[in-house]
Amino acid sequence: MAVIAGAGSGKTRVLTRRIAYRIATGDADARHTLALTFTREAAGELRRRLIRLGLRDHVDAGTFHAVLLRILTRRWTDTGRRTKTIVNDQRRLLRGAVDEVGRGRSGAGVETAKREIDWALARGLTPQHYLAAARRAGRRPPGGLDSVTGVFEAYTAAKRNKGLMDFDDVLAEVLAEARRDTEFADVLRWRFRHVLVDEAQDLNPIQHRVIDLLRAGRNDLFVVGDPAQAVYGFNGADPDVLGEVEQHFSGIEVVRLPVNHRCTPQVVACGSHVLDAGGQPATIRSARDDGPAVRVEVGDDEVAEAAAVSRHIASLDVSLVRSGQIAVLARTNAQLAPFEQALRDAGVSVRRSATGTGSPLQVAVREAAMLTSPAALRAWAHDTLEDIDALDTASATVNDLERRRAVASRARSSDSNAKRAQPHHSQLTAARATLALIEAERRVAGALLEFLRDQPRSNGAEFRQWVATTNPFDDRSTDGVELLSFHASKGREWHTVFATGVETSLVPHKSATTVAEKAEEARLLYVACTRATDSLTITRAQRRGGYERKPSPFIADLDVSEAPTMAPPTRLRPIDPVGALRARLFEWRADAAQRARSVPDQLLSERDLSAIAAAMPTTAAEIDAATAIGMITATRLAADIVPLVVAEHDA
Repeated sequence: MAVIAGAGSGKTRVLTRRIAYRIATGDADARHTLALTFTREAAGELRRRLIRLGLRDHVDAGTFHAVLLRILTRRWTDTGRRTKTIVNDQRRLLRGAVDEVGRGRSGAGVETAKREIDWALARGLTPQHYLAAARRAGRRPPGGLDSVTGVFEAYTAAKRNKGLMDFDDVLAEVLAEARRDTEFADVLRWRFRHVLVDEAQDLNPIQHRVIDLLRAGRNDLFVVGDPAQAVYGFNGADPDVLGEVEQHFSGIEVVRLPVNHRCTPQVVACGSHVLDAGGQPATIRSARDDGPAVRVEVGDDEVAEAAAVSRHIASLDVSLVRSGQIAVLARTNAQLAPFEQALRDAGVSVRRSATGTGSPLQVAVREAAMLTSPAALRAWAHDTLEDIDALDTASATVNDLERRRAVASRARSSDSNAKRAQPHHSQLTAARATLALIEAERRVAGALLEFLRDQPRSNGAEFRQWVATTNPFDDRSTDGVELLSFHASKGREWHTVFATGVETSLVPHKSATTVAEKAEEARLLYVACTRATDSLTITRAQRRGGYERKPSPFIADLDVSEAPTMAPPTRLRPIDPVGALRARLFEWRADAAQRARSVPDQLLSERDLSAIAAAMPTTAAEIDAATAIGMITATRLAADIVPLVVAEHDA
């Protein structure tokens, strides 16, 4: 079955409930169910939703790379072969290959080589087959195909000599193992009998081959996706595969869901306009009541654009910031720096994903090591991994840290109020340091516990591979405005969204020169716009980098409001009671998780917890409306949550 559904129509909800229903009715076995997606964040959301649906049996849910790397690592161990390591700095290795091939001559640069090699690996091509395939595809990279081929060969040799591999090498190696050993292929198909794929519009050729391998002889396949959100063409994804799914998967049943339940009609109309302008008619409609009109703001330059956005955000309800319901999106990560600075100058907390700083676990360990003894931290991690019986101890540690975090959070809130009353704030500084230490320790402890619960018989090497492909911290604190690229926003949603830099040279990006590439740029802006549930503002600059810019052709003739000139305060209003309620909810969650012998995040995510604190619901229906946990779970938790909300409201 294929579910073709637009943005906000409930694709992931359909997929997770199908898994839960089939397992509950005995139509599928959890141990043989595989749910695949494309990002760490999406994989984490799949796992959390399955837990909230009451599913306690383990279901393999992860990215293609994470799942297949685990299989491949075990395969190497079983056959006595050396385990390879994933390349953690592809550009550095490519730079060496470019220098080796170039030797002073002009040729393909690092970025060109990366783009072409990624294109080749997404198709399972070796350096020997790249040249002919690239010529057939009409590719004309700067520096020439011969230069790229030379870099590809040098890069492949460097990986082989160092015992390294790319993520896409993982898929190619599993397929090669299956071709060489039919028994291994049969075992894979026996292991994964029920296959489900989220965001199927992003499947590239090698991922398609993996799906074909797993479904051969059974066809127990369920895919969901939206061709209008296909934004990974550079990696080989083809939106026509899902749009013409009947031709690619013989005998498949197709269900179409044309209704958006997430966004207001105004937001949906804006997204549809963008797709139409990109030559892709949209048929989706909104099921919600009317909301505010979409706004378009224009700044004199990029600095003025960022200042206007920060002033606008500073004037909004502070609970939206504290519950993580505001996002600033840009076509490239480089555009986000002025917004980060302007928001910080305005006193608005900011969250931005770290780049170029190592794996998520390495970042968390560094944070913890700066605040506590690195030797003690390493000893705790080693003991936990070596002793399988440490599961209960690790769980208790996480819950204890959760309670300490709530206490420290309340202390910080109390000291913040004291600071406004008098100038001395040494206590506030101490409270913040304590909270930072607890948060860093909690993240590392939680990651180790999640790994041990998922793979209790694994070792340190497999833990490192797991960290490389699974972000154990994707449910971090929600406090602050999120800054992301359009691509990184995919699969997410916020109450208020600012889509910035929507102007020529950026949207569509200047690198998009073909009709297909420009159509993908329209889909990318559609994705960014439809991340907003209620409020969408599109911004641009008249001049950027000293050069004049014009509005993006995708928003030409867009019916928008005549937004008044913004002149809100430059600082946020004082902290409201939401912080105190969040702290009490953290304490309750830690205690409840310990009683259930579970991890706090599995009981209730931080995003949902923060949404409850912001909405202050007093009924199960209001809890359901504020979160993504569903009415059944909301009813079950209401008996504990509502008294906390009422007590805070009365206080």
